[in-house]
Parts: sequence; structure tokens; C-alpha cells
Amino acid sequence: MAEDTPYPRIAMFWTPVRGDRSLSGVTRHDLVVTSAGWLGLEFDREPHGLADGFTEESIAAARRKLAEVRELNPDIVLLCEVNFYEYDDDWLPEDHEWWLRVDGRREQFWPGTHRMDWYNKAYRAHVVSQTVALQEVGVDGVYYDNLRDEPEPWLALLKEVRRRTPDDFLLQANYGYAIDEYDFAAPYLNGIMYESGFSHRRTEWRGTIEKMRHTASLLRPPLISCVERFEDIEGSSDGPLPKRRRPARRAPTIRRWSMCYSLIIGDYYYLFSDNTYHGHDWYPEYDVKIGLPVGEGEQINAHVWERRYEKALVVVNLPGGENDHTVSLEKEARDSLSGETGTSFSVPPGDGRILVFEEPGG
Repeated sequence: MAEDTPYPRIAMFWTPVRGDRSLSGVTRHDLVVTSAGWLGLEFDREPHGLADGFTEESIAAARRKLAEVRELNPDIVLLCEVNFYEYDDDWLPEDHEWWLRVDGRREQFWPGTHRMDWYNKAYRAHVVSQTVALQEVGVDGVYYDNLRDEPEPWLALLKEVRRRTPDDFLLQANYGYAIDEYDFAAPYLNGIMYESGFSHRRTEWRGTIEKMRHTASLLRPPLISCVERFEDIEGSSDGPLPKRRRPARRAPTIRRWSMCYSLIIGDYYYLFSDNTYHGHDWYPEYDVKIGLPVGEGEQINAHVWERRYEKALVVVNLPGGENDHTVSLEKEARDSLSGETGTSFSVPPGDGRILVFEEPGG
């Protein structure tokens, strides 16, 4: 990855842009989380749950694909998910010791999948081996989903992964809807994935921002955290939705403020998607690069924050505020989110602006 990659930095989690599954479509993103299967990797043992690595032929194929990816986007960060929290039912025999059992019965996660025993030392060693195998294939790092408040097994795993992989190998884990509950893991990680739910119905923000900034201070550089907002969930902080499965592309104000939030509170990748399957569109503002931040985000009042970038001023009036916020500029700018131009902009509660100047520095 390049530390000078300009913002906004857009992420993809498994699912590519709606209507474009091409490799060039994937590499439009700055951060990509994908699967071993997408890379062409095939497990070297049956059933799949027993495999510590991949076949030589598929490793060669994956390396060719990675070369294509990096030719299209040399600065891309490509992470591969390590399946560990649950396995498909056919990945291990039903009586295998690695399944998590409650009262002697396997614990179901999704239909067709069951939970794994994260406290089983042999199973954790297996996950470490899979992680090391992916590092040897040549991905930039790995992604661990479903981080939980289980310090003992998580720290044991992460310490062993760090011992067996190079310092520049990247680790990202999913905090889900939590904010700082899992910070015991942060010193071993390069990034956190914050799913949308942490922001739903939230109207007070200072404490949340302080916690996210504190977590960022614990992470290892380079930082690859991501803020995702998905928007088909009824009863969000932005008001009731007309339909339970309202597509994300119909929620422009939610997209605007959440994108600005990610740009202001720290150095984050961003994704606006439909739901937990991470389907998404590509929006024009993603192509308007505003350079790097020239300082930290600053709080103007209880709900308004600003941050200067090399080519823009980013402003957000977070949900919960009561009044519009007026931004007055000395020179004309264009809001990349709405297309509006001028020297004065009104930002209602639950909205944001990315005010781009014609010359760097504004």
C-alpha cells in the first residue's frame, strides 16, 4: 500500500460494485477483502476444514491473479478472509473435536454452518497455519470476522500469527457494532472494521469519536481501518425508512454524513452498502480525490466537525443536532457530494459536505 494514496479511500468486502464484477471494477477500490476462492486457491486436503494450506497449482494461479490486480492498481490493499468462526457442515466430520458444543450438541451459526471451538488450542494452531499459508501466497494481509470479547484465545492466536509472519503483514478484524469493547486485540492489528450498527440511532457522538480515536492509537501502522454504513435497516438514526429493504442508493444524506464522518474522525477507508452482504454502487464523489489530511478533525460544536485536506474542507453535521450549520468560505468551492458550488453552504443535521477547491490547499 502507498501511504500517499489520496482520500476518499473506498473499500470492498467480498461483493463487487453492482453490475461490474470485472477485475478492473474490483481494483477501483483501495481496500479489498476477498476469499481464498476468489483468488483461485484450492485447499490441499479433504474435507476442507482439515486443510492447513493450498495446492501448488492453485497457489501459482493465485499469484498470477495477484499480479494482475497489482498491475491494475499498484497501491491496492488486498486482504483474504480466514474462515474460523463457523464452518460449513461438510467441512469436518460431525464428531470432530473442533466443533463448539453446548450440552453436547453443535452450536449452529447460520443454516448449514456451525460454530468452532475457539478455545481449542489445536484448532487455533490450525487457523494460524492457514493464516501463514495465505501470507506465503502473497496477499497483503488477512481479515478475521466476528471478533468477540474472548481475550485469552484471541491474544494467543494473534501473538502466534505475529511471531510467524513478517512485520509488514496486515491484520484486520471486525468489531461489528461495538466501539471499544475489544481493544485488547488492537495492538496486534493494523485495522478495525466498524459495521454500520455502531451508528444507528446514535445522536451523541463525542464519546464515540474519542473511543474510536483511542483504538486507532493502539493499532500498528500502517492503519487500514474501515467505516461501513449499510442502509436497509429499519429505524436508523436518520429516521424511519419507507421500506425495510430500502436500497442504499436511495439514501444520499446518510451516505453523505457517514462518508464525511469517516474522513473527519481519523484515517479510514469507507464503504456504503446495502446490508451485511456488502453490495454497493460506485458514486461520483468516490472519484473526486481530495488528497491527504493536513491536520486532525476539529469539533465546532456538539454535532459539527471539520477537517482540512490538501484539496478540500470536509464538514459534517452529525445526526442528533437541532440546527443547520453554515460554512462560509473565502473562495468558491464545489461540494463533491451534491455538485453545489459557491462560497456559502448550509449543512443540515444528518448531512455533510466535501468542499473541493480549485487549487490545492484552498
